[in-house]
Amino acid sequence: MISNLLAALFATFALGPLQAEIERHAAAAGQPVEIIRQSQACLSSEVPALTRRASEDTFWTISTVIGLSTGWSSPANLLDKSNPDCAPIIKLIQGTEEAADEA
Repeated sequence: MISNLLAALFATFALGPLQAEIERHAAAAGQPVEIIRQSQACLSSEVPALTRRASEDTFWTISTVIGLSTGWSSPANLLDKSNPDCAPIIKLIQGTEEAADEA
């Protein structure tokens, strides 16, 4: 029961904002709509594993939600760098974060 609650909280406070963050970075970088489609493909392959981990690892779930909510960690850290659908999304997020840090 608690694992289901944690998975729901994770989806609300981590996965939803992750998609919004991807869309924000894509718009800021002037990326085409194709990057949004690719982000949806990335998330559809990553969400089951992330949800499973959230329901099994309480500490990871809480620390991830807090880290994302406060900006201490990047949403790109949630995505699998070896997933071909996610690699461009990770680069997009990290690239715009680095540009924002330099400004």
